[in-house]
Amino acid sequence: MHHDHKADFIIFAHVFYPEIWEEMANELDTIVRQPFGLVITRPASLCQIVKPKNHYLKFAIELEVENRGRDILPFLTALNCQSLCPWEIGLKLHTKKSQHRNDGEDWRRFLSGSLLRVGRHDQLLGYKLLISEPRIGLVAPEAHLLPLRGRTSINERIMLQTLRRMGNADDLSRLLDSRFPSGSMFWFRRSAMQKVTSVDFADLFVREGGQLDGTAAHALERLFAFIAEQEGLITAGIENAESILGSDHTRLSQLALTELISSGLTQNNPYTLPLAEFWRRHPALLKCAHAIYAKLPKNTVRLLRRSIGRR
Repeated sequence: MHHDHKADFIIFAHVFYPEIWEEMANELDTIVRQPFGLVITRPASLCQIVKPKNHYLKFAIELEVENRGRDILPFLTALNCQSLCPWEIGLKLHTKKSQHRNDGEDWRRFLSGSLLRVGRHDQLLGYKLLISEPRIGLVAPEAHLLPLRGRTSINERIMLQTLRRMGNADDLSRLLDSRFPSGSMFWFRRSAMQKVTSVDFADLFVREGGQLDGTAAHALERLFAFIAEQEGLITAGIENAESILGSDHTRLSQLALTELISSGLTQNNPYTLPLAEFWRRHPALLKCAHAIYAKLPKNTVRLLRRSIGRR
């Protein structure tokens, strides 16, 4: 069955924490003032997920998925949903809790609040930017389009596996000059995700074990922007929206538009610690440290994170 109700965009939301989703659904009720569709993924243990009461909601689809791959594998499943009519613009959200941090709920609110920022005529800025500038394929939350250089060593092996699966085995050097949407929430153009919908990655996702890094989910989070760029598209931050929309951006070359975006990205991110220079210089030691770190009990991990100030 195809849902042919006219929607400007589709929200792809993975719901693992229903209490957080209730808050997010209320945000959608309060903020969104344009037609949208909703695809919810959830584990089998959850039922009767609250739907937004927003009268702009044109349709809602609920998919039961295996509790594997965090929010990433469910997202790939939702992208391949056969019930959807043709669509172009999507918004990826999830009930991010980050229980290893004291500020996890504030971080989630910052990410989704940033992506739900509204511009003129009650249109969401991320949607407006993608509709107005077809060369942009992905829009990250404010201050969350982060450089990949220095942030791949823990995930390098699984990232290479993923790239090989897509036929891009030799692109690691170019990848290091790319960025990624930290927090795994973003606006995107459907064409930017062609590679991830045409390739089966399911076997790369291991059983959930509370891993804090180094999994296929973490690898793909770091690859989404690069995948969009491989389609010839540009990635941006939501903080770029007003400056681009307020300019004669259609006359800019692709290079000039990319430079405008890079110069306008917000550097002050209160939720992401800068990678220590020591680890940048010694990635092999970082891998060893992570191997030890990954085997520690969760309570010890939380204590260590708090003791070094990452909350």
